[in-house]
Amino acid sequence: MFKSNYLNIFQNKRIKNFVIYGIGQSINLVSPLLVMPYLVAVCDKEGLGKIGVGFSFALIMNVWVDYGSYINGTKEIAINRSNEEIIGRKIVSIYVMKLFLILMLLLLTILLVYFVPFFNKERSLFFFSFLYVIGQLINPTWIFQGLENYKWISFINIISKVLYVACVFSFITIKEDYIYANAYLGIGLVISSLVGLISLIKRYNLRFYKGVINDAVRLLKEEFYLTFSQLFLSFYQYMPIMIISYVGGNNMAGQYKIIDQIVMTFRTYLQMFFNFIYADVCLQIHLSLKNGISQWAKHNGYNYILILLLVLTAFTFTEPILLYFNISWSELESMKFFFRLGLIIPIFMAVSTALKLLLFALDRNHAYINITIGSSIFSLIVFFLLVKNTGLQGAFITNIIIEILVIILYCMVLRPIIRFRNKYEH
Repeated sequence: MFKSNYLNIFQNKRIKNFVIYGIGQSINLVSPLLVMPYLVAVCDKEGLGKIGVGFSFALIMNVWVDYGSYINGTKEIAINRSNEEIIGRKIVSIYVMKLFLILMLLLLTILLVYFVPFFNKERSLFFFSFLYVIGQLINPTWIFQGLENYKWISFINIISKVLYVACVFSFITIKEDYIYANAYLGIGLVISSLVGLISLIKRYNLRFYKGVINDAVRLLKEEFYLTFSQLFLSFYQYMPIMIISYVGGNNMAGQYKIIDQIVMTFRTYLQMFFNFIYADVCLQIHLSLKNGISQWAKHNGYNYILILLLVLTAFTFTEPILLYFNISWSELESMKFFFRLGLIIPIFMAVSTALKLLLFALDRNHAYINITIGSSIFSLIVFFLLVKNTGLQGAFITNIIIEILVIILYCMVLRPIIRFRNKYEH
């Protein structure tokens, strides 16, 4: 009886997909935790702070490269997955749009590096970090998410991160090598993404078609407002380390990076979970609002329990975790306080991420955009003021405040919509 039930569970498509996807995504969570203690030992916290600044710069650039593909692009592929012609045209038009964008971003990077002192003094770091942006340009994960092809997603993640970890341990041997860390991440992503993209070119016989330029330009116009909001979200998520580096120096930025890496591990996991259920929730809500909301609530309810357990575990083992990252004994007590303060963030982040998914699935993009822009601008102002006056403590307090504010605003938007649509559906 037990064996029969076990086989039935394992044969469930969703569970098998989650296992495959989880194996691939786990490398995203583990790889930074593997290399960071080594980078601290070789490059010191100051070098780690600089690496974090370069990485944040690349992540902000990636928002423009993605340009709505991971939201509306994935959603359209999920809904039209049985129509290969529509999928093929969508893929080609989005990649043509991305080519326009990467040229603009390259020009912007050159201007920043040569004319802005903050970037100019680390020009090599930022140019090498741009390789990660190129990798994200090629990365076809957004397509595989819409198709729910988790084997390919896992393949791309595993190969890219294995190459990254191998290069860091092999080639970063002296303090000055910090400038190459983000380049190795980019090289790994470029190689694995090219393999995935070539497979899609063969499967869908992807070719340039008449009118593709017009479609790409139309997408640029249609997706601009959403991407503009995502840019502000990226400022909120990734610019803090730049502000800390500017206000408190690279050593403080290194301290922040160590704690933020744990928070980012939760953020990476939540984004992974978002990506895994997004296509299915969109499809279910498209078919039936009631069933779709039910699926959304069930998935996110179980996930929230897991987040709480992980936060509690990290809180309990704070000292061993910090010592693993080569924190000195003299800094341990202050870092324990900052670390535990930072652990409050994922508790609220899990809620805001779940609500964000529902906003997109219910086509409330405009409300999401307004909330994102407003809260991001507010957060950067408060972040700068609190960090300048209270140091790292202000950084984490700001993040907690903003997550709570965003949750309240999301709920205000969603409550009347769900009530109205449920009433109409019945």
